[in-house]
Amino acid sequence: MKPALVAAVLLLASLAAGCSAMVGDACTTQTDCGNAMYCELSLPDGYCTSKSCVERGCPDYGVCVRFTEDTSYCMLQCERDSDCRDGYRCVTDFGTYPFCNDADGVTPAE
Repeated sequence: MKPALVAAVLLLASLAAGCSAMVGDACTTQTDCGNAMYCELSLPDGYCTSKSCVERGCPDYGVCVRFTEDTSYCMLQCERDSDCRDGYRCVTDFGTYPFCNDADGVTPAE
């Protein structure tokens, strides 16, 4: 393979990796969240997350939040409201770690 072609392939691969979805990103379809997460549409403008994180863990920047004994989701970790996108707030009084959740307090659907 020619060096210029190799460089172009590497550049495209690095750009694609930089554009991958993160926990808490807005979404409208499953493909918006990649392979490791799904799009939870019960939250405003969608929310890229993973279910059952107690067993499976979370992607980078995610914190596992147990909403009920049998329900856990990866949520975006935060320190203040400004760390969250519009329509979300930093919940600091629920569980071990603060996380971005719907400003109206709705939790993800089962």
